[in-house]
Amino acid sequence: MILSNAHLFELFNAGPQPAPSTLAFARFCAQWLILVLPVVGGVLWLRGSQRTRLDLLHVALSVLLALGLAQLVGMAWPSPRPFAVHMGHQFLAHVDDPGLPSDHVTLIWAVALATLASARGSWLVFPLLAIGLVVGWARVYLGVHFPFDIAAALPVAALGAAAAWGLRGRLGKWMAALLKRYDACESAALHFLHRN
Repeated sequence: MILSNAHLFELFNAGPQPAPSTLAFARFCAQWLILVLPVVGGVLWLRGSQRTRLDLLHVALSVLLALGLAQLVGMAWPSPRPFAVHMGHQFLAHVDDPGLPSDHVTLIWAVALATLASARGSWLVFPLLAIGLVVGWARVYLGVHFPFDIAAALPVAALGAAAAWGLRGRLGKWMAALLKRYDACESAALHFLHRN
């Protein structure tokens, strides 16, 4: 038996009176878990080598391309969110925009798949895919996405990462030049701070 999007949603969506601890955990995952990415990315940028920074630029490009593609999918196939069609129970405020694919999960999975291009960061693929799955579960549980919105994030993220990989050779020199300028500005700022 093939389960429909609506049946899967009913399985994962919270009931009318969810346990407070589960609700709090789901809200944390749905809203705040994604913030791990910019924090870790910022630390890696500040402490990383030139190669690490190039990898981070590649990851950022993957995310931008995946999110851009997600917007196009949303415009071409404007799938309503559960609360817009009065399904299930909603425990997280959200605007009534198209829900397919989930931007949160697309972003996390685009980062995960982009790390495959990095020898040092490839070990992050499975932990990041798992984090995306947890965030996806939380957003379905809280009533702001259907399960298919979460599933659709994977091919969109994969296409964004693949497109970024395809552009890496063409943009490599530009990214290296950008990093040289950044390093020059950073050195000038540190020199200025040491003098004063």
